[in-house]
Amino acid sequence: MFGLPLATIITIIPFIGMLFVAITDEKNVLGVKSVSLWTTSFALCFSLIVAGAFDCSAKTITEEVAIFNKSPVGYRVGIDAFSAMFVPIICLICFACILWVTRHKTKKIFYISILLFETLAIGAFYAWDLFLLFVFTEASTIPLFILMSQQKEHSTDAILHFMMYTMLSAMLILTAFILIYLETHTTNIKEIHEIGVKNTWVFWLLAIGIGIKMPIFPFYSWLPIAHVKSQTVCSVLLASIVLKFSSLLIIRFMQPLFMGTLKENVQIVVFVIILSIVFATSQLLFQKDIKSIFAHFSIIHLNSAFLILLGEMRCNGFTFAVMGHSLLMPILFFTSHIIEKVYNTRQIDQIKLANNVPISVKVLAFGAFFCLISAPFTWGFVSEILTFQSISKISIIWALCLGSLTLISATYAIYVYNSTFAFWKNSDGEVYALDIQKKFALFVLYAITLLIGIFPKIVLL
Repeated sequence: MFGLPLATIITIIPFIGMLFVAITDEKNVLGVKSVSLWTTSFALCFSLIVAGAFDCSAKTITEEVAIFNKSPVGYRVGIDAFSAMFVPIICLICFACILWVTRHKTKKIFYISILLFETLAIGAFYAWDLFLLFVFTEASTIPLFILMSQQKEHSTDAILHFMMYTMLSAMLILTAFILIYLETHTTNIKEIHEIGVKNTWVFWLLAIGIGIKMPIFPFYSWLPIAHVKSQTVCSVLLASIVLKFSSLLIIRFMQPLFMGTLKENVQIVVFVIILSIVFATSQLLFQKDIKSIFAHFSIIHLNSAFLILLGEMRCNGFTFAVMGHSLLMPILFFTSHIIEKVYNTRQIDQIKLANNVPISVKVLAFGAFFCLISAPFTWGFVSEILTFQSISKISIIWALCLGSLTLISATYAIYVYNSTFAFWKNSDGEVYALDIQKKFALFVLYAITLLIGIFPKIVLL
């Protein structure tokens, strides 16, 4: 594309920025943050150029770099419709996370970790080699682990649950990749698609490994714990990007290699997904921590997105819903951060937005819940329509079950808002005002969520 290895260029931009941050004096807080912001901005601009120029109707990838082709493992990267559309989301989320941090004493390792994570995440979505994809995907847990360890309180449980389930998923996926290589004798993913894989163990290993990453029942219990006991930026990166590695594996392997198996067992798969949504919804109704509520909604939304793929057996609507989920999660978790700053608690029975709280915080709470319940003119609203259309092709009964669960969760969200945020009363609590950086980060996320909701054809091609 354009005669340049753009996939490689975009991948290494955050890494180069990380090196500049590493040699910058830690006392120069403004310089460290400026370098980090400019780096993610450049990566975002280049990724948008790629997304705008890429022909989403093309079924073949655009190879960028392919060296060491004669060796068992090669450095093969390329761009397909999913990576072309999702990499800008990765860059935008990392930009928002860096912008969100306004503490003057933030350590340099914080910015280094975000930039390293961005490089690895972009590399994973551009990778078209079996083990290169695995290395990029699993290595991204290292900077996230560093970020989690930077917080002073409640980090042990979050790190333990995150690392334990991540390693279990990695072991299953690596075993599946080894079996794929032994059968096809290649690590080139494009060649693997052409040859095909007949080993049924590969399907089940990938299914369980992806299920842990998504997560689905009964493997989802680790996610709310990791969210609740992690700092805000960790929750945003985890929900918006790390969970999307499961979507990447579905599109790279499950959909092209095991479409027949998915079609044959579609009722069983839908049952498992609906069961996951049922359990997540049932636990949602008993949550008192606002961040835990948002974490359970994350499970519900992402599992619903997978139903689009099962109904269409195409990636268009699935990609659309997954991208929407990635933009919604930062809005929700940034909102929970602001609410905690206002009253030093996230318990919904203790939160009452007072009259002396700035109007921007009240608007923030309203906007977050407006997007959360997938109200009209939002990205989530279009995603839910696509979900119902797709699942109705499989079974009207399943569509009715999903519709009922969606109404229950949305009703509970409205109840939480009305009993917590809409009930404003006088308070002597400290006024917490949003600074310009946080306002800008949230404005961009809100604007994109509404813009795509009103004009979905910008993404849904």
